[in-house]
Amino acid sequence: MSKRAVSQSDAVPRGCPRRAEGNLTSVGDSLRPAGHGKNAACGPFPLMGVFMSSQTLDAANAEFWTEPCGSTAARRLGVTDASRESLARFDAWYFATYPYLGDYIPFAEMRGRAVLEVGLGYGTLSQRMAEAGSLYTGLDIADGPVRLVNHRLRQNGLRGQAIKGSILAPPFPDRTFDYVVAIGCLHHTGDMQTAIDTCRRLLVPRGELIFMVYNACSYRRWLMAPLSTLRYRVREAAGLRGAVGAERAAQRRSYDANLAGEAAPHTDFVSI
Repeated sequence: MSKRAVSQSDAVPRGCPRRAEGNLTSVGDSLRPAGHGKNAACGPFPLMGVFMSSQTLDAANAEFWTEPCGSTAARRLGVTDASRESLARFDAWYFATYPYLGDYIPFAEMRGRAVLEVGLGYGTLSQRMAEAGSLYTGLDIADGPVRLVNHRLRQNGLRGQAIKGSILAPPFPDRTFDYVVAIGCLHHTGDMQTAIDTCRRLLVPRGELIFMVYNACSYRRWLMAPLSTLRYRVREAAGLRGAVGAERAAQRRSYDANLAGEAAPHTDFVSI
């Protein structure tokens, strides 16, 4: 199995990667969120000083992300419906803004291959992978992106389906997919390590995992949370590895905010 990870140092609202600062890196053996135990998926998660169970976080994510990632950009572009023309306008903006994704996601190699996308957003990558002839399956914890991707597939006569579910407990057997693609999703689950481990389990031998997560040592992190970032670097220098969460709503909001200005329920950062 091979792995590509786009460690993203900055992001526009709603979890989409920014153009300038993606880099290819390998996956570390341990990305367990700092402060989370071995069974972190069953443990507490901070939200504005309130601790949430995994079930509560899943429910919060399902509610927040039902407004697809990219909605802010869509409004700015004047995209107000899901017509083919409107979605094409959004997709043109998306690929112009993040052209490097084509260097990481091997669309041309996906024909006839089983592909799982985790975290669907506005469905731009979903449609491109289906158009490439893949045996496409999409998975998202929220209803909105699932509906949008299934609409795209029907609208364009493409094979595939999107279903609702969590990557922490996916409805698929192990060794099912040739590719798993997760752009801007795994750092919102509350248990990045389990999410990555699960993606790997779902791959066939020599399958490929391609994912993007937020960089714990980015320029933005140094500006917004200098002490936390410094502690993270010191911890790394001591040989410790793992993810760090953004407990302050203002930090989470600067990376992912919905149209109402609310912050994503949970965001982790990691340096790989």
